[in-house]
Amino acid sequence: MTKLSKRFTKIIIMTVAAFLGAVGLMTIQSSMTTAHAASAGVTYAKAAVALDAKTDKVVWSKNANTPRAIASISKLMTLYLVEQKVSNTSATWNSKVKTSYAGLKRMGASSVYGGFKFTKKTYTVKQLYQAALIESSNNAAIALGQWVAGGSTPSANKRFIKSMNTQAKKWHLGRAKFVSANGMEQSALRSYGYYIGGANANMVSAKDVALIAKHLITDYPAVLTDASRPTLRVSGQECYNYNYLLPGRRYYDASLHVDGLKTGYTGLAGYCFVGTGQKPGHDRLITVVLHDENEFTETRSLMRYVYAKNLI
Repeated sequence: MTKLSKRFTKIIIMTVAAFLGAVGLMTIQSSMTTAHAASAGVTYAKAAVALDAKTDKVVWSKNANTPRAIASISKLMTLYLVEQKVSNTSATWNSKVKTSYAGLKRMGASSVYGGFKFTKKTYTVKQLYQAALIESSNNAAIALGQWVAGGSTPSANKRFIKSMNTQAKKWHLGRAKFVSANGMEQSALRSYGYYIGGANANMVSAKDVALIAKHLITDYPAVLTDASRPTLRVSGQECYNYNYLLPGRRYYDASLHVDGLKTGYTGLAGYCFVGTGQKPGHDRLITVVLHDENEFTETRSLMRYVYAKNLI
């Protein structure tokens, strides 16, 4: 064998060895990731995170930095900006919000996207806030956003969405992008007059969702008063909270002290859930699971894991 042939053979052997080593490493890393997720009972969620709300420390994560569609948990940003306006301006919880725009009335009456029917021309800020948070009313969330932006039509909605993205930048949520006030995809919003162009869905990472929730809870802790209500009658309509980790619900665990926060679902985003609770002697815990068909059991498992391992 010539010197050139020997060198060529050596290069081939080294290349094959490197490739096999890389495959082996990826297999090991994949196995470690799977084991990591399984140890916390989080196997179905495409992304998840557990955050210490006091220190902002991520104590557990799975694909936490990849932006994903987040459905109705988008409303947490909308509710934050509502709270901000009430706190920083002459507006009050009793301020009137116009709800007569035809597209919103149709949305509220929809069997798919409705949940709180607009039967009046105006509602108070508080009424719509509770409908958006507890019942996850899509039309209430848009009406609130328009009110924050100083209007009551789709043009005000566009201004509000700019405010959502501006707030995300202030919090250094670099890859978060909002295109709707309620989390509906634009393909669904189009028929109601709320298509604004651009991406189809709000795209936010699990970690950034947790940080939005942290800002809302920390700056405006009274949100938990409404978030922890299993049901509430608002302007003659029953608002039902679909958080099944609350007392009296199917997945309730008294030891976790869950008092919030927000559910979400679309076909694109899957089932999403932001959970929060504070055990005595511990910092507040915020968890997020995205695209998770077992959102409540996996949230409960993750919370139990965090406490069992003394991660918070």
